[in-house]
Amino acid sequence: MKKSLATAFIFYMIISAIEFSVGVVVNGYIVAVNCIDWAKSRTLTSYDKIITSLALSRFCLQFFMTDYSLFKLYSHLFVRFQTAQLYIAIWLFINQMSLCFASCLSVFYCVKIATFNQSLFSWLKLKISKLVPWLLLGSVLYCLVTTVAFTLFSYSYCLSSHNSTDRLSTNSTMSDKIKNLMELTFLIHSVGSIFPLIVFIVSSVLLIISLWRHIRKMNLNSDLNPNFRNPSTDAHVRALKSVVSFFIVYNIYYVASTFSIGNISYLNAEWKMRVFLFISAAYPSVHSIILILGNPKLKLASGKILHSIRTIM
Repeated sequence: MKKSLATAFIFYMIISAIEFSVGVVVNGYIVAVNCIDWAKSRTLTSYDKIITSLALSRFCLQFFMTDYSLFKLYSHLFVRFQTAQLYIAIWLFINQMSLCFASCLSVFYCVKIATFNQSLFSWLKLKISKLVPWLLLGSVLYCLVTTVAFTLFSYSYCLSSHNSTDRLSTNSTMSDKIKNLMELTFLIHSVGSIFPLIVFIVSSVLLIISLWRHIRKMNLNSDLNPNFRNPSTDAHVRALKSVVSFFIVYNIYYVASTFSIGNISYLNAEWKMRVFLFISAAYPSVHSIILILGNPKLKLASGKILHSIRTIM
């Protein structure tokens, strides 16, 4: 039994190390490229501001993802309730920021690319660049509110607990406290993520509908007039694929991270919890790779780096 547990732990640590390394490198690369670009030109586009904020939040999330996963799977290692509370509060804040910044990116895509005749869209197209800093600041404040709410509620629980000592005397007491703490985290995370999730889904669906209509219209013109050739068709198809992949990855991560928090009866099996944690830890790197492949500046810079590495080797 001990040998199987040791093997499982080693396997888990190897997978975690791979996900951690890829996430740190990929998101660190996005932040570094945009920071260098800002240092040269002293300015960043609205899009670059969003993806830099998103990559920075994911860069930090990747560090705490490993600690949080260890806490979730090996809670007996955390002998102080305050230690567990601190880890969860930091993870909750950074995770919520990552979700909110991703929603900001989806809104930006929708406003800039979608073609709707409503006056609101026309107004947003003109104002979105000026609104981006406020969207990012509002996201940080929103996440701060949810984290403070979690901290206050968990602190109240700690005070009202029948055993208020810092060090827990028995494993059962630790298990009960951690279970209650995770249920509170599940509630705060679920409630706090509803608004950015709705914003993300609505903006993504609107953008997908707009791109799909536009592609169908261009294909119809091409069928009616064989000489008609719109070079932007391929670009719109690539944009549609990118948005759909973003939509799928975001929602998979939201479901996996939410399920990995709650002490839901049919998810109590450790292997199921590991699967959800692995999926959650993969999100910060997977979508960032998609962003790099879809961004000419980041893709070109990565090509130069790979070329330099090959030259050296």
